[in-house]
Amino acid sequence: MIGPDKDGLDLSAKSARELDLLVGQSTGLDVQIAQHPNVNGATLAGLAASPSRVVKRAVMLNPLCPTNVLMDLASKFPLELFNNPVLPLLLLEEPDLFSQLPISAVKAILKSPDCPEMMISWALKHGGSSHALALADRAQIPIKALKQIAQGPHIKAAERAQSRLMGMGIALGKDER
Repeated sequence: MIGPDKDGLDLSAKSARELDLLVGQSTGLDVQIAQHPNVNGATLAGLAASPSRVVKRAVMLNPLCPTNVLMDLASKFPLELFNNPVLPLLLLEEPDLFSQLPISAVKAILKSPDCPEMMISWALKHGGSSHALALADRAQIPIKALKQIAQGPHIKAAERAQSRLMGMGIALGKDER
């Protein structure tokens, strides 16, 4: 919400320069600045270094957030990355964007129960062994995806997926191995 804060400060008409001058006065104000439609990328990058998780989360959700900041914070705020409205545009500009994420970010996203289907699909098609293993360990994963991992080239992930399928009473047919 942009408007008067608890101290009566109205940020709605503030310019990027005015917002920059207000950074660091309080966590609540920093959150409002991070959410502001006039904030510039450099200010968001500075706010991303805040010790406050609430401020960093607000930075991750702002569509004006620089791509490098989104990528740097993605492992700690994976769902915020996917909830940022600019992500579809970033993927149009850079279809292989997920491969640029730090491996820790990808694994955190894949292990999250709220991992978007598009990320699971990407990991199945383009991911490496650690991605396949993270998928095989997911509590909620479609059986079709588990079968794909079980048939894949990544031995440890394939063994894990096969074990999980057997535990569900699903055997891979000879033509599926």
